[in-house]
Amino acid sequence: MLRLAIRALAVLVVLIIVLVGGIFLISGERLAKIAGERITAMSGREVSLSGSLRPQLFPNLGVRTGGFEIAGTRGDAPLISGEALSVGVDLWALLSRRIDVQEVTLVGPVVTLIKDADGNANWATTDDTPAAVGDSGAGGVGQSDLSLAGLSVQNGTFRYQDVAAGTDLVFENIDVAASMAASDTPLTASLSLDAGGQTASADIEVGALSALLAGAVSAVSLDARVGQNAIAFVGDATVDGRLTGDFSASLPSPGALAALSGGEAAAVPEEFLPIEVSGSLAASAEGIDIAGGDYRFGKNRLQGPVSVALSDVPFVVAELSANALDLSFLSAEEGSATEDSKESIDQPADGTGWSTDPIDASGLSLLNADVRINAAAVDFGSTEMQDVALSVTIDNARAVAQILRAQAFGGALTGRFVANNRNGLSVAGDMDGTTVAIQALLTDMAGFDRMRGAGNTQLSFLGVGQNLDQIMRSLSGAGSLDIGRGDITGFDLASLFGGSDAAEAVGDRATTVFDSLNASFVIDSGVLSNDDLAVSATLFEARGQGTIDLGGQRLDYRLTPRVFENSVTRGLSIPVRIEGPWSKPRIYPDLEFVAKQKLREQEDRVKEQAKERLKEETRKVEDRVKDKLEDKLRQGLGGLFD
Repeated sequence: MLRLAIRALAVLVVLIIVLVGGIFLISGERLAKIAGERITAMSGREVSLSGSLRPQLFPNLGVRTGGFEIAGTRGDAPLISGEALSVGVDLWALLSRRIDVQEVTLVGPVVTLIKDADGNANWATTDDTPAAVGDSGAGGVGQSDLSLAGLSVQNGTFRYQDVAAGTDLVFENIDVAASMAASDTPLTASLSLDAGGQTASADIEVGALSALLAGAVSAVSLDARVGQNAIAFVGDATVDGRLTGDFSASLPSPGALAALSGGEAAAVPEEFLPIEVSGSLAASAEGIDIAGGDYRFGKNRLQGPVSVALSDVPFVVAELSANALDLSFLSAEEGSATEDSKESIDQPADGTGWSTDPIDASGLSLLNADVRINAAAVDFGSTEMQDVALSVTIDNARAVAQILRAQAFGGALTGRFVANNRNGLSVAGDMDGTTVAIQALLTDMAGFDRMRGAGNTQLSFLGVGQNLDQIMRSLSGAGSLDIGRGDITGFDLASLFGGSDAAEAVGDRATTVFDSLNASFVIDSGVLSNDDLAVSATLFEARGQGTIDLGGQRLDYRLTPRVFENSVTRGLSIPVRIEGPWSKPRIYPDLEFVAKQKLREQEDRVKEQAKERLKEETRKVEDRVKDKLEDKLRQGLGGLFD
């Protein structure tokens, strides 16, 4: 037994000596040359190695070089350079006097892709580029010869620079682990990298690398992560970048994707997060088509096909449908009056309640679009639209959103909204509403909620500015209201006409009920002017005129009533003045106006009396003159008859 153990130990020692001695007997230059030939075959580029070449025992039998370079085709910058190259060989093949490369490790590689101002790229193929994988040039290594048990990249860097476009993209801390038993077997790889403050990782599998490199279709799969974002694809691919298959993306923080690619993402409203997209994908350098697409933006889900034509400015075409869309966050009180204006009555605020935050409309230049959306319901918070058909077109930084059909504010609504950022931001729109709820409409349009009723309305407007305050102060346009039975809160004209205390007839609880209200208006420099308001009620009718400062959120308006004579309205008819911030206007009987009216009436009476008195005095003078003339005539003519 002991003798057997001694013999086994002796055999093991001899084997170790043979293995260790064999690896050192192999020329380092020969191993390095083999590794260089393999890399040249795979990359189609010349490989140069520098520094000492030394055999290694761990983690694999093989050789480790010093620095290395893989040449580019243009310019002085190498396509790939690195700190060290490690090549591992198959032990059993080595014992058979064959060298079979099993593992290649690149330490600190730097991949540099440069496109100069003339569009010349250092990775582009030229006539003198060495034969790549699959070429039949002398000394080349055919695809069938390729096998790689392991390829790893440690602490790599990738840089893409386009001088003409001003692009300088850098990926750092790249780690890659890949393996492929043979060129016709699957290639599997995993990688991780850092860029733009983000960490990304991916697991990739290619069904047959040889077929892919030869231009044939190969099965591929991808599972990638960027921060909290995840992207997956399973399908087919070609070497020129064509993809067909199923994909999904979950993007709770889409800004990380833009940061990874070196850009700055436009802020996505929190209400639109997370973003989830899935469907059948067909992609190429020319465009992207998504069939059976399912899209989630926060609480909102849409379905339908989307096509994107890829060019300098992508063009998006989509036909989407949704059961219900929740856009209630759009009714946030960003443009409402300030708290100070709400609390002050005697000293109204200046009415600067619109947001002065700059509006970033640069996103209108990022793409062109023709999108149609059909939704069973759209919730805007203060109101909800039913049976909605919308279209959105974007052309050269000009967007037009059109309501083709909608049941809204209790009636039917059509209209359009235009945002134009070609030469500074401007907005415009027009709207027609039939039997709509006026309170909901005015609340949404201007934050004014004191009038209720249903009626017809027309509106057109144009505004210019880089923030909401500037736009509201620049508005121009025109419109009209035709309302049936309704009411206005803040004052009670019937009580005023009936002789009630003005303090009781004015206030938040006071309400004026009317049977009809009609008005037209024009808007100039953010101020709405009206001079033909007509209100009809059971006890009175009234006319109104004045202004509504849309930019300053202030009212300056006067209602002038005419009371119908009956047992209730025997009191004095008093005009009502409405002025101040519209969130809390000051509403009061306009006694000054009454006084001026009375003074004017007295002046008119005095003038009339003076006029009558003057006429009377003139008549008396004329009579006296006439009498005197008659006397003179009698005296002068009397001698003729003597």
